[in-house]
Amino acid sequence: MDGSSSAPDSGPESLELTEGSPRPSDTERELAELRARAYGPEADIEADPAAMARLAELEAAHLFTVTAERAGGSTVVAPVPAAASAEPTRDPRPAGARRPSRRAGVVIGGTVLVGALAAAAWNLVPRPDATLQQIAVEANSDIIRVLSAQGRGPVPSTLRRFEPYHDVRVWSVEDHAGKVCFIVWDIAESGRFSIKCAPPGTEVALTLSVAREADEFGRWLPDGSNVDFRFREDTVDVFVRAPAD
Repeated sequence: MDGSSSAPDSGPESLELTEGSPRPSDTERELAELRARAYGPEADIEADPAAMARLAELEAAHLFTVTAERAGGSTVVAPVPAAASAEPTRDPRPAGARRPSRRAGVVIGGTVLVGALAAAAWNLVPRPDATLQQIAVEANSDIIRVLSAQGRGPVPSTLRRFEPYHDVRVWSVEDHAGKVCFIVWDIAESGRFSIKCAPPGTEVALTLSVAREADEFGRWLPDGSNVDFRFREDTVDVFVRAPAD
């Protein structure tokens, strides 16, 4: 004995826990080991298809758990299949024919999650029944004469015309005050005319309601329906709303 004290035995450094820190579960330790085999400096997982498949399962479950916690604020644990006890199976294909599969679980799980969220968002956003595109303005347009007669002061060079919706004609034009005026005009039997002026960049909506007792507008729709024309920068979206119950 030389009098010097020997250091106490200790486990591997990666398994040491600080005081109060939670002990990782078997699944977490397994995921860490597989990640080291897949992403570490001595990665060898590509030669073990069974380990690659297990990594994909664990990464997908981990992504599910993290996403659920962020959304709900509580801990959610996704079910994880038990690891297979069989010996690793070597890939029979030549090394040159194997394709890299690192981060396979993250890619698969992330793609499924993003696809589901995109589908849900698509179903929640109302879609127009028609979108009217801008078309050429007719020469000597009657709408300029009508607006001038009303004292609205339209600027002819700013007139824009959109595709008709059934018998309804649609325009926009700036006035001398710098506002943009939006017009819908049913040129058929009803003669309905509606106009609204607003500062540039304002989204404007005009509504024509179906009323059988008043006129023939919207004869292709149930009585009490509403047709909304929502003006955007270069298009007009048309939304048909069914009668209220």
